[in-house]
Amino acid sequence: MRPEVIIFIAIVVVYFLASTILRHYLDVKIQALYSAGLYDDAFKTLNNFFARILLPTFRQYTLRFMVHEARGEREMATRMMELMLRMRNSKKRQAQVTVMGFNYFITIDDKKRAKELLSDVKQRCDQAVAADCQLTYDIMCGKRHDYIERMEGMLDSADPALKSKLYLLIAKQYRNAGDTKSAKKYEQMLDDLAKEFEASMPTAGIGGNAGNAPADKKDA
Repeated sequence: MRPEVIIFIAIVVVYFLASTILRHYLDVKIQALYSAGLYDDAFKTLNNFFARILLPTFRQYTLRFMVHEARGEREMATRMMELMLRMRNSKKRQAQVTVMGFNYFITIDDKKRAKELLSDVKQRCDQAVAADCQLTYDIMCGKRHDYIERMEGMLDSADPALKSKLYLLIAKQYRNAGDTKSAKKYEQMLDDLAKEFEASMPTAGIGGNAGNAPADKKDA
């Protein structure tokens, strides 16, 4: 084999390995910054030249959605979610993002969009997932309140993410049942859980700028 061919192959292999390692590093770093509440630093890394060219578009949208949602930037979070829903995805990924979108729109009380996605969930997902989404919709957008005891029994073994969802669903069921006092109790527990999470986050980011006001829409 000619020397120049060997050199070319070696360069390609090195580039492939380096880009793969860097892609993984950037993804892990952004997730770590997000988990630590360092949202400005997460956006700074997302806007890095290498992140833009190495991270898949869907992954970039997902990470941006997560950070916008965490910062309470509903317009931008919704924009990222809609972009993910409209992308050409594999059947498995489309099913996952459809459920993700349904839960998001339920959370922001967009009943119309949630209902549209519930229909998509029933077409794309298995029966257990579709049934869970239907129950969530019936509670949050309807008057159902027959799962209170069952959900309360799940709280002790629930992780923080599931516990927050259970608090929300239980509180809404109590409101549906006309028990305002119990509803307020669980709403307060949900609020306390959110404050506990916020209190566990660092107060300043790398470089001391994580406490700044949310960046404008150019972050998207």
